[in-house]
Amino acid sequence: MAQGTCQFADDLNSSFKIFHELMTKKVNEILLVSSLYDACIMEEDGRLSERIIHEYRGLNLSKPPRITWVSSAEDALARLDSKAFDMVITMPRLADMDAFALGRKIKAKLPDLPVILMTHSALTSDFAPEHAHVRGIEKVFVWSGDTDILLALIKNVEDQLNVIHDTETAGVRTILFVEDSPIYASVLLPILYRAIVLQVQAVLSEGLNEEHRLLTMRARPKILYATSFEEAKHLFEQFEPYILGVVSDVRFPHNQDMDPDAGITLLTQIKKERFDIPLLLTSSEPSNRDKAEKIPAAFIDKNSPSLLSEGRSF
Repeated sequence: MAQGTCQFADDLNSSFKIFHELMTKKVNEILLVSSLYDACIMEEDGRLSERIIHEYRGLNLSKPPRITWVSSAEDALARLDSKAFDMVITMPRLADMDAFALGRKIKAKLPDLPVILMTHSALTSDFAPEHAHVRGIEKVFVWSGDTDILLALIKNVEDQLNVIHDTETAGVRTILFVEDSPIYASVLLPILYRAIVLQVQAVLSEGLNEEHRLLTMRARPKILYATSFEEAKHLFEQFEPYILGVVSDVRFPHNQDMDPDAGITLLTQIKKERFDIPLLLTSSEPSNRDKAEKIPAAFIDKNSPSLLSEGRSF
């Protein structure tokens, strides 16, 4: 009996061995760069570190990251010289330098360090998200007081860092998400991540201990986030064997111009190549539902009051 129990334990540990090799690159240290004014606004919405810890515990995720705050670009660059960070979040209003200039300086020193821009509202028309990387910024999100967006962007950075290794090592699945609007991305991305985490937790065996549950979470599907047709097409071709589904906006940049039907073109091409992949078209215009049906693809109205539940049901 004892020998059989030991063999069972050995087999179980062996089956979880591969999970130890997944998600090896984590976001443990975040540098937050903002004016005192922006910092106060974010603190009024709730202490960031405490709320992130609460979210991690509530979703049974691994160790939450630590946030270090500085009030100027000069201080940020000095901190990066003296300490290793896994991610930088900057607000647009800085006293000594704009966020894009800071991003460029960071990239000159640390080209692989993710730099995210967080705003309180939509950016002016002179900023094109698909060219963010040229200005030293990877992606742009909008802060609305909900820490779900912080959780989502942390997880998305981790997905970027680990997706190549994890797909090749264990065949971890991916979801392609295409959205060029920072406002809608800041709404939809958290919905996708929360839905993924909750669905994975729902199918976990009740017999697993805490360590094995955390390890299994490492194999959750990863989200590939694109803001243009070319980026989305590249990601699809690179990770096509591992893609579980595609969620796409209708209107986004294509061939460096804003294409009103880019999402229709993208999903139609994907449907021809992989008829078995579930497709979801998202739009703020209900009339695009007819275009989705012709692909065919599921459809969600971005302005729907039931957006959260509809997104989770996809």
